[in-house]
Amino acid sequence: MKKNILYGGIVLIFCGVVLVFAGIFIEPLKHGSSIFGWGCSLIVSGIFSIYKYYHWSNPQNKPIYEERLKGEQINLNDERKIMLRQKSGQIMYQIMLYVLLIINIIFTLANVKLWILFVLWGLLIFQYIGGLIVYKNLSREI
Repeated sequence: MKKNILYGGIVLIFCGVVLVFAGIFIEPLKHGSSIFGWGCSLIVSGIFSIYKYYHWSNPQNKPIYEERLKGEQINLNDERKIMLRQKSGQIMYQIMLYVLLIINIIFTLANVKLWILFVLWGLLIFQYIGGLIVYKNLSREI
């Protein structure tokens, strides 16, 4: 197991503790409880990262970890799975384009605040133009 996971867990715990203290001591702010919640979630994530590092670094778990790593590398390089990931990404892109369009139309008809409409229409335009840019770049590379 890489040491980066251990160091990342320690950094997560440190950042979480800083946010917890900020959430406790910055009580006059109206977002103090959100900051406290983010800090707690970072602490829990850091604890799980450190646990994962020590669990898979244990000599009795090393063969199991090596087998899992080998299977993961096979799955990452399997041509069929690569094609399935690309196809699922393409389908979700198309679905989200239509979902954003429908939500934008519904919110426009419901007279939602103007800044929310601008954000949603901006997201729709960004997704469409981003898809075109990615397509052009990929077609140039091939």
